[in-house]
Amino acid sequence: MSKARKVTGRRKRSAADRLRPFWILLLLFLAVGILGGYYVITWPGFRVRHIIVFGNHRVTSKEIIRRAALNGHVNIWLQNMNGAANRIVAIPNIGQVTIQRAFPAGVTIVVRERIPFAQIRSGSQSVVSDRDLRVLKVNGAAGLPQFVIRIALPPVGQDIKDERVVRLRDDYERLTDAHVVIVALRYDRFGDLIALTPRRVQILLGDDEDLVRKVSLIGPILSQTAGKKLAAIDLRAPGTPVVVYRR
Repeated sequence: MSKARKVTGRRKRSAADRLRPFWILLLLFLAVGILGGYYVITWPGFRVRHIIVFGNHRVTSKEIIRRAALNGHVNIWLQNMNGAANRIVAIPNIGQVTIQRAFPAGVTIVVRERIPFAQIRSGSQSVVSDRDLRVLKVNGAAGLPQFVIRIALPPVGQDIKDERVVRLRDDYERLTDAHVVIVALRYDRFGDLIALTPRRVQILLGDDEDLVRKVSLIGPILSQTAGKKLAAIDLRAPGTPVVVYRR
């Protein structure tokens, strides 16, 4: 019977044992990194020096920069640009914001402003909104179509969420897509849609059903009655349109 051989050998060195001679060097590198990072963070050359604003027409660059609230005493690369963009987009007339840093200490702010789309009138009050129905300002603006409806108008910077106003906007776009110029839209007391042309001709459209067909009749009727004093075009029954003349 053979004897079992006794196996002898050195204990395998751990990673800590192998690195122990280099600890001082590693600590030195760490200290240099911390000091270098602190220097980069506090170096005045990385503080905001130049801010350029593009795309604004109604909102001043001064107001946009003020809302951005970038700290001129803090490293530009450590500041929250998403937060700055959110503060800018809170301006009622601003729709989108992009902020880019430029080495070493410049900032470029590109905005897309909201475009006035319609005047929403409710009684003696009115506001101007963009297509998304965000209220841009109180009181009207010349040249905008009017949506006349009895609702509680929200303050500047908030959205109009009333479904009837959304329908007025969509119906207005259907009319303009058909090249029908409209200066005002409203509902009568029965909920039927009424449009008003620049010639003060009322177009009675009834409900929204079959609106595309009704709208397609407006152009030919206006062309055939050019030069005549029209009071109204009744398209509530599109199969039998009725033209009413002024006396």
